[in-house]
Amino acid sequence: MQVADYYRMAFKALKDRKLRSALTVLGIVIGSALIVALVASTSGLSVSVSKQIEKIGVTTLRVFSTSQRIPITDDDLAVIQKFYGVKDVIPYFSRRLSLNYGSNSLSVNIIGLDQAKIGVLYKGLTITDGVPVDGYDPTGAVVGYAISNPPEGTFLPVNINEMLSLQGSASASSRAPSYVFIVRGVLAPYGTVGFDNIDETVFASMASKTVLQIKYYSGAYVIAESPDLVESVVSSITNYFGTNARVFSSTAMLQTVQSISSQMTLFLGGVAVVTLVVAAVGITNTMFVSVMERTREIGILKSLGYRPREIMFLFLSEAALTGVVGSIFGTILGVAISFFLGGGVPSFSFRPPGARGSDMYSSYMPVFSPELIAFSLTFPIFIAVVAG
Repeated sequence: MQVADYYRMAFKALKDRKLRSALTVLGIVIGSALIVALVASTSGLSVSVSKQIEKIGVTTLRVFSTSQRIPITDDDLAVIQKFYGVKDVIPYFSRRLSLNYGSNSLSVNIIGLDQAKIGVLYKGLTITDGVPVDGYDPTGAVVGYAISNPPEGTFLPVNINEMLSLQGSASASSRAPSYVFIVRGVLAPYGTVGFDNIDETVFASMASKTVLQIKYYSGAYVIAESPDLVESVVSSITNYFGTNARVFSSTAMLQTVQSISSQMTLFLGGVAVVTLVVAAVGITNTMFVSVMERTREIGILKSLGYRPREIMFLFLSEAALTGVVGSIFGTILGVAISFFLGGGVPSFSFRPPGARGSDMYSSYMPVFSPELIAFSLTFPIFIAVVAG
C-alpha cells in the first residue's frame, strides 16, 4: 500500500470521529499558537524598545545629580570635557509642565539646551516647519509633533508664531505659575526615546532658564568618541562625582533590554511547549482509545495480510495528520494573535481624557523569524507522532 493510501485511510478515520479529532487538534492549535504569539510578540517588543534606545545613540551618556544641594556646574562640565574619550558635553535643564485645554490636560516635558545639538542627540530628528530657537531667545520654543497636531477634540493645534501657555504645579501658599512661549518651530514625528516622548516635548533655549526661574542644570548629555570608549567614560565620570551623580548609558540599557527579552522569550516559549506536551498527552489518550475501539478492524487488517508495522504506520499517520492540521491552523492563529498583542500595548505617550483607539495606544510589529515558523510547523507534528 502506498503512503497516500495510509493518509487517505487516516483522514477517513479522523472524519468518522469528528468531535474527538476536533478536540485533539484544538489542543495542538492552542500550543502552536501560543509558541508563535508569545515568541513573536516578545521579539517584536524587544526590537521596538531597542530601536527607541538606539535613536539617542549607543555612545550617548546621561549624567544628572542625585542631590539638589550639589548641582552640576559649568566647572564640572569643563572637567568632563577633558576626560579621555569624551567627544562632546551638552548640558540641559528640564521641567514637567501642563498644557491645559478645557477638561483635558497634557503633561509635557520642557527641555532647555543648545538647539543646534538636537540632531546630535536624537538621530534623524528634524524640524518640519519653522526654525530652531536662537540661543539668546528666552521665550522661543520648538514643539513636538503631537503638540502641534493633537488628536481631534483634545487640544487646539499650536502653530508657528503662536503663543504656547504652560502651567506649573500649585503649592499650598501660591497659585500654579504660568509660562508663555512663542512657537518658532515644529518637529517631525519621532516617537519615544527611552521614557521620553519627543512628540510631546517642548524644546527651549538655555536662555529660558530666566523665564522658568531655574538656577542649575538638570544634567548633561555626554557623547563618547566611540562605543569602545563608553565604559571608560562612564568610569571616569563615576570616579569624579562619586555618589553625587548617576550615569545612564544607552549601551548598558540596550544590553539589559536584550537580556530581559531573551529570558522572557525562553520562559514564554517554554510555557507554550508545555502546552504542546499537555496536548500530546491528549493525543496519546485518543490513540489508545482508538486502538481499543478498533481491535476488530485491526484483526481484519491482519487477516488480509497487513503486517503489524503497516498497521502501526496507519495509526501514526492519523497522529501525524492531526499534528499537521493543528500546526497549520495554530501557526495562522498565532500570527493573528501576535498582531493583536502588538497593537494593544500601552505606550508612555499622551493619554488625554476621553481618548480612544490609536490615541491611547502605540504599536509594534511582531517579529516572525524563519526558525520560529519552521519550529511551530514541525514540532507539533513531531510531538503528535511521538504521542501516537
